[in-house]
This record gives sequence, structure tokens and C-alpha cells, in this order.
Amino acid sequence: MALAIKSWSWQLKTPMCSNLLVVGLLGRAVGLKGGLKLNLQSNCLECLTLGASVQVSSPLKPSQTYQIHAYEPKTSLLFLEGVSTREQAQELTGSTLKMSEEETLRLCKLQEGEFLAFQLVGLEVVEEGDVLGVVLGVESLAGVDYLQVQAPTKKFLIPYIPRYIVGTDLKARRIHTKDALGLLEES
Repeated sequence: MALAIKSWSWQLKTPMCSNLLVVGLLGRAVGLKGGLKLNLQSNCLECLTLGASVQVSSPLKPSQTYQIHAYEPKTSLLFLEGVSTREQAQELTGSTLKMSEEETLRLCKLQEGEFLAFQLVGLEVVEEGDVLGVVLGVESLAGVDYLQVQAPTKKFLIPYIPRYIVGTDLKARRIHTKDALGLLEES
């Protein structure tokens, strides 16, 4: 079983709408047909599919719901239904693109042992029956995903690799580890 975390941006959840995940930031308008450069903050590209429902928001405007018309990964160009001119696209420049947790889970094709980062936040880290802490988030460093864990007295990182992760049980809300106690003691 491979371990993997798809990093739909859990850390930028909006406080007002806690079930929305940040997909990326909308950059400059490209071309004359409403294309927008997408600064993607995820590796879950299959969610950016025709008809997927997303929200676009900025601090200065109320959120609006759109459906994705197309996403071109090679050029990072996003096209939204109802945005068909350069001027319409320019109005969305600088906005945040979000997707609900439900829509993300519906569209993202996860393999066995693969999770979205937000699914791991709040899970207990357990080793040999002892709770070491609670997952605060996921960080990617040098191509490796790390669990940020809050222990009773400090925070520490656990690489999300088979060397340390025995299994993840979403129903029990636990991640079982081995040798992570040593990481806690050395941190």
C-alpha cells in the first residue's frame, strides 16, 4: 500500500465557510475568451473538470459560484462558465478559487492509502496505544509530506512515509505510527 497525501489546500480554509478548500489563486487574464491563469495550490487536477462547481471570492466582492468550463494543465489556464471575455476575466483577477470538501471528495480519485490533506487534520496520532498528539496540518518539504503534530508540550513533524506510518483510520480518526515517539523526543 502506497502512502500519499493529495494536497488540496487545507490550510487556507476560509473561516466563514469552513467546508470550502482553496484550489488556487486566479492570476492575470489571458487571451480574449475569458481565460485566467490559475496559481494552483494542489495536486488534485482531476477535480478541475467540466461542470465542477467552484466559488470565486475576494475580500472586496461577495463570493460567486461558477462551473468550470475547461482547465488546461500545461498552460495553467482556467475557463469558467459565464466568463467569456477578457474584461470579465479581469474582474476575477486576484480572487481565490475554492471548492467544497464534498465536491472535492466526489471528483478526486483517491487510491488506497491516499488521502486529501484536510481529511488528516484533527486526527490523533497513536503509537502502541499512546496518543502522541493531534495533526494540525500537512506540510510538503523536499517532495515529502509531513504531518504537523501538536503534542501536549510541543509541535513536531512526522514524515508521511511507510517508515513511520502504519495506517490511517478515518472512521476512528486515528493515524497509527511506529518510531514517531523518537521524533517527538528528539524535536
